[in-house]
Amino acid sequence: MEQYDVVIVGAGIIGCSIAYFLTEAGYSNVLVIDKTGIASDITGICPGGVRQQWGTEINCIMSKRSTEFFQSINNRLDPEYEIKFRNVGYLYTFHSEDAKNKYAKSVTLQNSLGIPTKFITPSEAKEIVPGINESSFISASFCETDGFADDAYHVTNSFAAAAKRKGVKFVSDTVENIVVENGIVKGVNCSNRGYISSEKVVNAAGLGSKKLAETAGVDLPINFEVRRILYTNRVTERILEPLLISFEKGFAAKQLTDGTIYLSYLGKDLQPPYNMFDFQLRAAEVGTEIFPQLEELVFHSHVDGTYDSTPDHQAILGDVDGLPGYYQAAGMSGHGFMMSPAIGEAVASIVTGKTLKIDVSSLHYRRFANQKLIFEPSVV
Repeated sequence: MEQYDVVIVGAGIIGCSIAYFLTEAGYSNVLVIDKTGIASDITGICPGGVRQQWGTEINCIMSKRSTEFFQSINNRLDPEYEIKFRNVGYLYTFHSEDAKNKYAKSVTLQNSLGIPTKFITPSEAKEIVPGINESSFISASFCETDGFADDAYHVTNSFAAAAKRKGVKFVSDTVENIVVENGIVKGVNCSNRGYISSEKVVNAAGLGSKKLAETAGVDLPINFEVRRILYTNRVTERILEPLLISFEKGFAAKQLTDGTIYLSYLGKDLQPPYNMFDFQLRAAEVGTEIFPQLEELVFHSHVDGTYDSTPDHQAILGDVDGLPGYYQAAGMSGHGFMMSPAIGEAVASIVTGKTLKIDVSSLHYRRFANQKLIFEPSVV
């Protein structure tokens, strides 16, 4: 019978980050199980944005700590080849005084926590993005330390490789259920490997976390939301370095390192399953209003991804009252990659009983029963 100190279910960015930080805490007898392998699901198609412009204190704190990790990620993980993380910034446009005034509270919060977000004029925004239509908005915000890691697949595999070097084992298998005896976690049952013993099981199964939690008697309030990303032809000239977002218009776009521009339409008037023509048309209409150079580009492909969203669009982190040995890092609501270092560090600390660098108790599962949700207003 296989026996481990900790079993992690899920080898996406969250599971791999937790595994890495467990080794930093001195754990090596750790098993990570994923049905299709490392970064094989949503993590593998994640664009790789890392932003600190949030509207809740816990997200600002976690994203700031994560950004600091990304800035030194090559020294921390010693990857096979360089992880290209660049502080290119996120630029939000505001098209009404009301929207700007509402966001001013978030800027004040971010600044109080050491995040250097600032309001800028349309002309200043044009200095950062020369192709932007400065007459299409009245103000913007910009955080120069926000950034981008182009290859989320490589980042995730680098977390995994660093964990492997310290003894963590990764296997491909399907976890059928978490084994609970007399209210205490005892391990997991797998399709091929059978029963695996462990007194600590971490549910980091991403889109499968809700179903897996049910096998332990835990009902996660997670719904699934589809997001579509369009990709254009490659552009040799660098025309859109920061990630450009308009919450009011429902638009987001960024030029990747290879010259491709990815963009999405986020408006509520279009709902999945999307009609491809309608989606491209709406994205083009809104996008060209803000960034006219999109008229010169061609949509080459698209990818549909899925958010595992909670009612307040916040992650669920930590243990579960009355179920010793069970831990979870689920419901990332679309911002798991960018906060993965802070989440991995926090969950590893909870599992090992170490002192937390960041207090994530507000994201505990009990917040739903206690009706203490923390609604995040800045969800893309």
